[in-house]
Amino acid sequence: MKKEFNNKVILITGAAGGIGLKLCEYFDSLGSRVYLTDILPVNKARFIKIDVAEINLLQGLVKKITRKEGRIDVLINNAGICPRTQLPEISLEEWKRVIDVNLTSTFFLSQFCINVMASHRSGVIVNVASLAAKNGGLAVGAHYSASKAAVVCITKSLAQYGARFGIRVNAVAPGLIDTNMTRELGMKKIKAFENSIPLGRIGDPDEVVKPIVFLASSWASYITGEILDINGGLLMD
Repeated sequence: MKKEFNNKVILITGAAGGIGLKLCEYFDSLGSRVYLTDILPVNKARFIKIDVAEINLLQGLVKKITRKEGRIDVLINNAGICPRTQLPEISLEEWKRVIDVNLTSTFFLSQFCINVMASHRSGVIVNVASLAAKNGGLAVGAHYSASKAAVVCITKSLAQYGARFGIRVNAVAPGLIDTNMTRELGMKKIKAFENSIPLGRIGDPDEVVKPIVFLASSWASYITGEILDINGGLLMD
């Protein structure tokens, strides 16, 4: 696998979070040239601070990387926010913020990267969706669930378009994973959810990272438009 990603140019959003940081470290260990973005600072080489909700900045981000590297081999749309505001209290402002971060940035950053990847007739995009996209959410806001459901659909649209250029697009849909986002629920709720998970526990970030790496690799060369569930059996479809 190390030879697979050596010197590959990887762009990862949401790099300050538990899964994002692990992704950066994993691809670093494989010899990739990892560019990482987040609204929060990350003490790593090739970090670019950016709010992905500012869509007008994303094309500049892609141009900055391609001017230096000449290409982008893999894009991982991992940035996301998950307010737990109850449905009756969701404001228009909060709705727009969640949609912009979770969905709009995913689409336009993918669009800009596909334009670069198409000229090389290759490339991979992996989007991070959620179990909430399929079941409406267990303890998340309706806007979060809606944004991730749209990411699932956008993944398939991007895959259909990208295939003609040799570009594959897939998504992972994690369930309850041991990150700060999940810990915000509190141990009492986490334990209650664990009782409903067939494997009897929440997932480790590595159990999301490694499937993403797989989807980005040549081992998944005949897989596109797929949504890979990573939820311990909580939802089986």
